[in-house]
Order: sequence, then structure tokens, then C-alpha cells
Amino acid sequence: MQMSAGLLANLGDSIEAIAAHIATLETRQLHQLLKSLPSRSEIASAEMVMGILVYREIELRRRRGTGGNVLPFPGLVTPPIQQRRRTCKGRRN
Repeated sequence: MQMSAGLLANLGDSIEAIAAHIATLETRQLHQLLKSLPSRSEIASAEMVMGILVYREIELRRRRGTGGNVLPFPGLVTPPIQQRRRTCKGRRN
């Protein structure tokens, strides 16, 4: 059980590191990376996770300019530029 917990913690750390790196890429690079990934990948594969993270970053950037609200994945640290003040009932402004 401890070994599984350790492996899951390492996996979570790796996904957070990848998401942080993806956030540093230029939008052009994100689109190129998304094009290079397979359009259909197996569930829970590394390609699927990478595609979701890249697509999510593209959407965050697109919606920033339009005032759209994109919630972060549970467990991933939200970059400071995306953090918003919480109001009562836990809703974001």
C-alpha cells in the first residue's frame, strides 16, 4: 500500500511538472505539440494525458481574453495569473 501511494505521488508530481512546463511554451509551440500527438490515444496513456494538458493550456489562453472561466484540474496547482478570489459558497468570481 505504501509503495502504491509513493508511486501515485510521484506520478502526480510528474504531471504537475509537465503542466508547469507546458505553461511556459508559446502558443505556436502548443499547437505544434498538439498536432504531433495522436488524435486517438488509449485511455490513461501518456499521450492522452499530454494531449489533455496541452489542450487545456490552449483553452486557458484563449479564454483569458474573452473573460471565460476555466477551472483547473483537481490536484494541479493553478498558476498565479489564473487564481481568483473565492466568494461565499466556494464559487469563483
